[in-house]
Amino acid sequence: MRRIGIIGCGLIGTEHANCLKQLGAVVALCYDANAERAAEFAGRFGARTTSTPSELITSREIEAVYICTYHDTHAPFAIEAAEHGKHIFLEKPLAITERDCRAIVEAVEESGVICMSGFKLRYYLLVKKAKALIEHPTLIVAHVLDKRWPDDSWANDPIRGGGNVLSQGCHAVDLVCELARSRPISVFADGGNFHHPSLPITDTIALTLRFENGAMASIVIADGGVSPLSSKFSFQMMDGTRSLHLFDRLMKLVYVVNDRESSFTDVIELGILGENKAFLAALETGLRPRADHNAGLRAEMILLRGIESARTHQPIDLTDLP
Repeated sequence: MRRIGIIGCGLIGTEHANCLKQLGAVVALCYDANAERAAEFAGRFGARTTSTPSELITSREIEAVYICTYHDTHAPFAIEAAEHGKHIFLEKPLAITERDCRAIVEAVEESGVICMSGFKLRYYLLVKKAKALIEHPTLIVAHVLDKRWPDDSWANDPIRGGGNVLSQGCHAVDLVCELARSRPISVFADGGNFHHPSLPITDTIALTLRFENGAMASIVIADGGVSPLSSKFSFQMMDGTRSLHLFDRLMKLVYVVNDRESSFTDVIELGILGENKAFLAALETGLRPRADHNAGLRAEMILLRGIESARTHQPIDLTDLP
């Protein structure tokens, strides 16, 4: 039975703990900067609280750590966990600076621990179906469009959260790379700060990705409002004869071939459960999960270079990315 420690007992930490409990793993330890929240979490899941993150990370009671905290804490927690031989589930994004991303990757590679990035969109049932219906798309059109985030949200803090593009844009970039089944080789972008003039963040960006196999993708990420027809998440794929659209939080899929349309619907979101299954399977087999630390690095570096492309109005090479 796998014994897990969770740092960060908020909404996402609780969702992971529910999944782990459902899958037969034990949440043995927990830590949160809010001691009252940590105590409530511990009582709910039968865990023991620790007084510091380091106490949890270094404990012999656990073999893996879930890091569900502000983005600027990901690197120090993940590096410490790797140095102490603890496997890591790291909520998205890997980090929001290149320095932190590469430091995490270096620590994980040196230690040999398993590190999984929290890209739950990969594990939706209709995403798997979409990949089977169109194996080699020539064009992908995607967006993550959210309602406007409050200026005082921690996720909009330039240090703790980085803003909408760096915080949740990695979901779209990672899934597009997964759907394209090819290495991204360049990014060209435009964007900027459209909705939060008092904050030094990028909140809107339109990325054009080119892939090694010749495919192209267009991705828009913003918090200017949710699309009324296709919802927050939208992924369309075409290959010249077939097309499909994943939308309504990826719970609906419409597929068109030879002018014939088929529709598919899920009734429950299973992405977060699926990623927890994948992480526990990786612990069991010792094999690196597909959504590993390198996938996390790739997604965030594409966003960071996209922001740079928007500033310089020049395409930027991606061929050095994993």
